Amino acid sequence: MSVEWGCNYNLNARDAFVKNKFRMSLNVRLKLFKRFIYLSAFLFHFGNGVVEAGKTENLILITLDGLRYQELFGGLDLGVLKSTTKDKNIEGTKSYKQFWANDPELRREKLMPFFWREWMKNYGSVAGNPNKGSSVRLSNRLHFSYPGYSEILTGQARDDLIKSNKKVLNPNPTVLEFFRDKLNLKQNEVAAFASWDVIGFAAQHKSEAVFTNSGYEAYVHPDPVIQRLSQLQFEMLTPWDTVRHDEVTFKFAMAHLKSYRPRVLYLSLGETDDWAHDKRYDRVLSAISRFDAYFNELWSWLQLDAQYANKTTILITTDHGRGNLSLNWHSHSAQIKDSKNTWLAVISPDSPLRGEWADTDPVVMDQIAATLCKFIGLDYSEQNPKAGKPIAQLFE
Repeated sequence: MSVEWGCNYNLNARDAFVKNKFRMSLNVRLKLFKRFIYLSAFLFHFGNGVVEAGKTENLILITLDGLRYQELFGGLDLGVLKSTTKDKNIEGTKSYKQFWANDPELRREKLMPFFWREWMKNYGSVAGNPNKGSSVRLSNRLHFSYPGYSEILTGQARDDLIKSNKKVLNPNPTVLEFFRDKLNLKQNEVAAFASWDVIGFAAQHKSEAVFTNSGYEAYVHPDPVIQRLSQLQFEMLTPWDTVRHDEVTFKFAMAHLKSYRPRVLYLSLGETDDWAHDKRYDRVLSAISRFDAYFNELWSWLQLDAQYANKTTILITTDHGRGNLSLNWHSHSAQIKDSKNTWLAVISPDSPLRGEWADTDPVVMDQIAATLCKFIGLDYSEQNPKAGKPIAQLFE
């Protein structure tokens, strides 16, 4: 090899090394720049209230009026049954035969077999059992129905505005109205069906903002069976002037679900509260058992439908608690301490939790609206900055 060629070789090799080093440096700088842009965009969107969506495309909110956590987590309360049964032979009563077991977990499974053996085992979780170190409570201080429903639906307790159960439109916009606006939905795609007539007012701030059917109200539907049921509700009356049978409400809601395919459905069932006020504990237990059958029917249909299967989050809760003693189990008010204690269950493809919550941070009912929104990729603080924040445990 000549000296001249060797010099040229060394120079060419050095030039190639410098060029490659420059290219590598440029590539590194481009990658860092891209990462910077991505991070900046993420922070911008996060700061502007955009929440990452998961699998959830549909939401179902279910409220079971005044259903105590004691029955949900422990089944039949023998002390309450004894206090409400004239027959001294408790073991011979229908309620005892149907729902009693020595173990509280067996009792609750007898009362709600689908909820505990299917939903909580395989698909969801439930909070609010104080014996497990789990607390769910109201933030409103009144502890009766309208304030509780409003807290759930608006994300904020407004004891200054809502002081009774009068049939007046909600003083504040609700999360149902927020869904309709943000998702650009038709009226019947955000629907509320309720046994108690007041829910038709509590569910919305503006009249007819969402579809509602509540109390003794006719439901127009093409199915002849539903048409007949709509007529029959005025003939098969309950003991209460403002609350129809939950069976009617549930059948109407299912018919609407199948026909109009709502993205958001609110189902409010009420007989547990009314039978409790009448001190008919046997009827309360029967109502809870029927709720479980409704859940089974609803879930069976959802799982076979392409729009809803594995794309639907269901949140179930109650508007208030009740007394914890045989003397006051039927009542609830600001003066009855346990009235503030509630519970909530979530069945969702986007939450990994299963079974009962244990030793967790307390949950407040004003967090429900924002939690529903987060499941579907929305930030509820856009409508109500004072609302409770999403329940973090559900998304961890």
